[in-house]
Amino acid sequence: MNDMIILTTKEDLYSVIETAFIEKMKKATTLPKLYTINKVAKMLGVAHLTVKRLVESGIIRSTIDGKITESALNEYLQPSNY
Repeated sequence: MNDMIILTTKEDLYSVIETAFIEKMKKATTLPKLYTINKVAKMLGVAHLTVKRLVESGIIRSTIDGKITESALNEYLQPSNY
C-alpha cells in the first residue's frame, strides 16, 4: 500500500469540497410531489370518494400508500382523458 501525504491550503480544500458538493447536487434527482386523495379532491373540486374511486379503478395512478404523484395527476388532466 502506498502512503501519500498531500499538502494543501485550507482555502483549496474548501474549494475542492464545495465543487464536489455542487456537482453531487446537480446529479441528485428530485423527489416527485405527492398529494393525498383529499388534497387532489380539493384541487379538482370533487368529492374525496370520487378521487378514491378513480385511484381504485386505475384511472389515476397512485403509490402503494395511496399518494398521487404530480405526474399522475397531470396525466389524468390531459385533454385526451375527457
